[in-house]
Parts: sequence; structure tokens; C-alpha cells
Amino acid sequence: MLKEPEYLTNINAKIMEMQEIVESIGEQVQDALKNKSSGLKPVATELCREAQIKEELIVEMCVGSLIRHQPFASDLRAITVAMKVSYDLSRVCRYLRNITEVLEEVNIKNCEVKEVCELLKDAREMVRQSLKAYFEKDQKSATNLIKSDESIDEGYRMILRKYAVQKAGGNCILFNGITARIVERMADHACYISQETIYLVTGRRTDYR
Repeated sequence: MLKEPEYLTNINAKIMEMQEIVESIGEQVQDALKNKSSGLKPVATELCREAQIKEELIVEMCVGSLIRHQPFASDLRAITVAMKVSYDLSRVCRYLRNITEVLEEVNIKNCEVKEVCELLKDAREMVRQSLKAYFEKDQKSATNLIKSDESIDEGYRMILRKYAVQKAGGNCILFNGITARIVERMADHACYISQETIYLVTGRRTDYR
């Protein structure tokens, strides 16, 4: 196997730094949701800003590599995929921040949040596994992850069905519905990363939706 060009190694190192930021905010949001606590929004905003700066730097590195090295075939794909993966990670970070916004606006002290907590945990693991497949160029794992997205979609629908008939307070219905939707969209970006991994390995585009 040919050694990866240094410029691609450097680009992926920055994506790993983005991943660390997303992991950090994800863990904090998970705890805030479990404990039904607010006040995390300023921290989440700052972390997402850091992730956005990383994304902008990755795009600059990718464009610079295209101009300087004029790559072709698999190396060219790797650069275009890296830009998309950094965007997806930035979106995941923003979705996590969105949850902190909902926690600020809706009083959930008396609400049941177990299901949405589990949904968030599963979606975070999907993001983690999608990046693992990307870095390892693991087509099989990426394909399997896309297939597993149905469990997140079903979890989202289950929460909607539950609160459509439950006589819970309006704030509980609102919070669980909005948060479940945010998490479902977050999981979609894990699938987009996996879709890019498949393209990176095979050179062929696949349809996720």
C-alpha cells in the first residue's frame, strides 16, 4: 500500500482535532441532558466556534493542497472527502449546541428524558464509528453504519408516538419532540460521513436517502 501523502496526513490530523472537540461537547451535553441542567450554552457556543475555526482551516489546507500538489485519482478524492467530513463534523457540533439551547428555553425538571438520552448516546456512537471507518478507510463498517441508521429513525418515531398520546406537560412534549429531531439529524451526518468513506474507497457514489 502506498504511503499517504504528508498533506493528507496533516489534513486528517486536523479532522481528528475537530473530532476531539465534538467528543468533548457531546459528553457535556449528554450529562446536561441526563441531569436536566441548563447553563451549558456558552461553553457549547465556544467549543462550536473552535470546531468552525478548525473546519475553515481544513478547507484552506485542502484548497492549498489542490493548488500546490495537483493530486489526481484517490488523492484528489481524499481531499474533497476531507472537506465534506469536516463540514459534517461542524454540523454535528451545531446540533449538539442546539440541544443546549432547548435546555435553556424549556423547563424539563419534571419531564422523562430517558429515551431521548439513549437516542443521543446512540447517535454519538454512530458519529464516533463513522469517523473510525473514515480514518481506517473501512468500507464495510461504513456500509453497516448506514444500515444501522434505521434504529435511530425508529427511536425518533417511537418518541413522537409516545408523546402524541401521553398526557404529559406541554413542555415535556415540546422538549422531547424537538430534541429527538435534533438527534435524528445529527445521526444523519454520521451516515453522510460513511457515505463519503465509501466514495473515498471505491470511487463510486452511493445514495443514502
